[in-house]
Amino acid sequence: MRSLKRLGVFMLLLAFTPGAAAETRHLVHGDITEDTVWTADQAPYLLSGTIELSPKARLRIEPRVTVRFQPGARLLIHGRLAAEKVYFDGREDLANREGIVYRPGSTGYVRRSILENLELALETGDVAISDNLIANRNGSGVTVSRQAAPFIARNDFQHNSYFAVYKAGRKRLNAPDNYWGAADGPGGAGPGRGDAVNAQVDYRPFAPKANGEHVLLKAHRLDRREGRPGDELRLEFTLFNFNTFAHDLILGASLNRGEDAPIHSTQGDLKVRVRPGINVFTRPFRLPPKLAGGRYDLLWGVMKNDLSTYLALKSEHDALTVIGPGEDP
Repeated sequence: MRSLKRLGVFMLLLAFTPGAAAETRHLVHGDITEDTVWTADQAPYLLSGTIELSPKARLRIEPRVTVRFQPGARLLIHGRLAAEKVYFDGREDLANREGIVYRPGSTGYVRRSILENLELALETGDVAISDNLIANRNGSGVTVSRQAAPFIARNDFQHNSYFAVYKAGRKRLNAPDNYWGAADGPGGAGPGRGDAVNAQVDYRPFAPKANGEHVLLKAHRLDRREGRPGDELRLEFTLFNFNTFAHDLILGASLNRGEDAPIHSTQGDLKVRVRPGINVFTRPFRLPPKLAGGRYDLLWGVMKNDLSTYLALKSEHDALTVIGPGEDP
């Protein structure tokens, strides 16, 4: 392994242990002092310690990136953080205090993302938090400082152990059209059985059901890393459904190599019902009889039944080695 300095951030390339899904992760620590993009092909990113984004720096996180927090890791935003369709993964341990903090003067947005087991602290009004699923079993989902008035709307709050949204001070905060985890609204200062809000949160109107479809591809595994043309492989999908309702979905997959057209195995596409919580499914993938030897990327897809939308998509680089005719393993 070798250390890299990239745009003011120190990163280490780490490999998962043999037998796990073959992917690289980047350990991120230190300050971010220049404009930076966290890309899907380099994910996941593993945050360690306190990371500060400088006032003049911008951090953009691409869709389908996973950002994992080591125990106690914090991302302090002084500049601009923009994230969409990102999975922010904290640690489910009450002793840990992972979080993202938008400091005074910072800007940006987090939307259509999943924030699990970490706290989002907002000390600025120039930030929009919308269309996310926010579930912090370690504490509050969102904490807003005394003078800040950020945009918080159309989110789904579930399983936050303290408050879904806590507003400090006396100034009230408008937080419309959020789903608070129950059809009758938030608990605490609210009238319902959902996650709590305090008296400074104006939660009306509230959504009676989830605003979004939140299904995450938590893990994926290929039963072997080598095969011959005509072999049948088995792909294991581990899905987490954060919603309180089931989803009827299709598990798809394809092989890719360079600029070649993707190799699909539609006959192995699996229609499944994904119930709330953890779901594990296995689907086949038969290698075409005349497939050329070499190394292939594998694309894992979780699609809606009408094939209109991907709810989850994961590309695994060099996942499979195909052994051509007459070649030794």
